[in-house]
Amino acid sequence: MRAEHVERLKQALPWSPATFTIHFVALRRLLRWANNPLGGQHGIWAVPTQTSGRRRWLTPEQLIQLYQAARGRERTLVALEGFNGLRRVEVLRLRTKDIDFGRQLVHVLGKGRNGGKWRTLPMFSETERVLHSLSFGPDENAKLIPLSKSGADLLLRRAAHRAGFPALGVRVSHHDLRRTFGRIAHKAGMDLVQIKNLYGHNSLDQTVHYIGLDEDEMRVGLGRLATLLDPMLRTEPPLGDPRAKGGPASFRT
Repeated sequence: MRAEHVERLKQALPWSPATFTIHFVALRRLLRWANNPLGGQHGIWAVPTQTSGRRRWLTPEQLIQLYQAARGRERTLVALEGFNGLRRVEVLRLRTKDIDFGRQLVHVLGKGRNGGKWRTLPMFSETERVLHSLSFGPDENAKLIPLSKSGADLLLRRAAHRAGFPALGVRVSHHDLRRTFGRIAHKAGMDLVQIKNLYGHNSLDQTVHYIGLDEDEMRVGLGRLATLLDPMLRTEPPLGDPRAKGGPASFRT
């Protein structure tokens, strides 16, 4: 393994900084064990700056493109995260008995060190349809997607490649899908309190920040400021006006 391979990993994988750190630590240990000098180098293992905490969302068209390109378990994963806003860990915890087709509900165990909190959510129509297409065995405790976190990452990566995202420069993570759900739901008219409850957030402020409404409001505010100031900025001061020299205008008392 060489430095160029690490750089390719940074460019190709849609991971958060924390995920990169976890996998890079394990990989460096393996390389040191194999007496590969790359394991002792520090600079090459720096977390890529383009994967900082910047929030990302897909457009509605990109979400549909990803979903339609997904196959099998990939489609189940995208539906639960992109159409119902579940976290990756919540998707991987789902069992057969957590799906209530009769009332179109899904019982979700949230994140948390002590197992998290349960919440009951209505299923989006397409989520219900794709779950209905699965074959359920007799074991009601069987996992819906019996994979590890890295296995789920691989599913999403395969779907993104099939959708042509890398060639388009589009990056997508599990949290991007979850954020996309809330942003599109809000634009479709869903109340923020409903989105908060679907997410399992503790506060509305968390939801507002999560789906980027704070950023949107700042942009709207700057747009209003531009409406006020732009006409003044476009007006050239007349010749002889002290403002034309760049200094403050003088006032007589």
